[in-house]
Amino acid sequence: MKGVCMYKLLLLVCLVIVALPLSAFAEIKVVTHTVQQPFGGSQSPDDARTAGIARAKREALEQFGTYIESTTVVKDSQVDSDEILALTAGVTKAEVIKQKNYTDGDGFGLEITVKVELDTVVLDQSLKRLLQDRNHLKDLTAARVREKQLLARIEELEKQNQQKGKTQKQKEILKKEFQKTRDGLTALEWFDKAMTLSEGNTYSNPKKAIEFLSKALRLVPVNSEIYYYNRGNAYANLQQHKQAIADYSKTIQLLPSYVAAYYNRGVAYASIKQFQHALTDYSHAIRLDSADATIFNNRGTVYVHLKQLKQAISDYNQAILLNPTYANAYNNRGVAYLLLGNAQSGCQDLSQACSLGNCSAYDVSRQQGLCK
Repeated sequence: MKGVCMYKLLLLVCLVIVALPLSAFAEIKVVTHTVQQPFGGSQSPDDARTAGIARAKREALEQFGTYIESTTVVKDSQVDSDEILALTAGVTKAEVIKQKNYTDGDGFGLEITVKVELDTVVLDQSLKRLLQDRNHLKDLTAARVREKQLLARIEELEKQNQQKGKTQKQKEILKKEFQKTRDGLTALEWFDKAMTLSEGNTYSNPKKAIEFLSKALRLVPVNSEIYYYNRGNAYANLQQHKQAIADYSKTIQLLPSYVAAYYNRGVAYASIKQFQHALTDYSHAIRLDSADATIFNNRGTVYVHLKQLKQAISDYNQAILLNPTYANAYNNRGVAYLLLGNAQSGCQDLSQACSLGNCSAYDVSRQQGLCK
């Protein structure tokens, strides 16, 4: 066979970075990237298209990654290469702008062009938001790591695909493996669509996010903890706490060390007043991560509901130790002290909470004459 082997992925030369000024203060940076994806044998056109799109987008993002890594916001944070790519995916917009068939000697395939855009005027703000929400960044990073693994698997399958003398059974097995990797990459596409609607645990359109993540889950029965977790968040946004709990439980079953799943399931249990279950989940989350002030604060609130005020104050103490400017923890500890009859400590905490921005309980206590 002359020319380029029909089974080998070829990278095309078209990589162009241009700046399109929107105004004197704004700039859109654009990367266009084209790949040629041959196919044949046990690899179908759909398999090739999905692989080609994923690889083209990833390589375009890698070009932007250097720029993202050079920003002051990222330089000041400790992030690895996988997180850089995740950050890049989180602040850019990618789309397929061209697709056509091609032939090259005895080979044929698809030529795919993608465009990735970066709005520099909101870049620092977007990066700061992602870096502050480590759980969200962790999920974005996990998705990019999984994508890398799937693309590497496709390369292995393409090598097997070009080998001669395969039996019909071997061809069928290879075909199923190509379909499996295609499903994995397609699931990641649905996940990425859901993430465009997400700001941490909150979705601008939770129903649409649930739709996208459900499609991902139908394709991927394993390695799906980030899909279940984020769908749980979307259900929680809709106040559908039982569905959220089911998804968080599935997440924990797949990945028992998923701290955020325990924490969010605790929030969901507390929302439906199942405080003992919430206490169990918060306690498990603390065993996995004892440096998160928010978990201690929330467990303290559960203790208040269970009328275990001394344990609640102990948790609020720890939350404040971890975060001395935690207004909600001061507010909640102040309420717990008042419930115990310790007006001096309670009013002192409520005053401190108010100075930090949370005056809710302090204003009420003053109206009721509990505090001056």
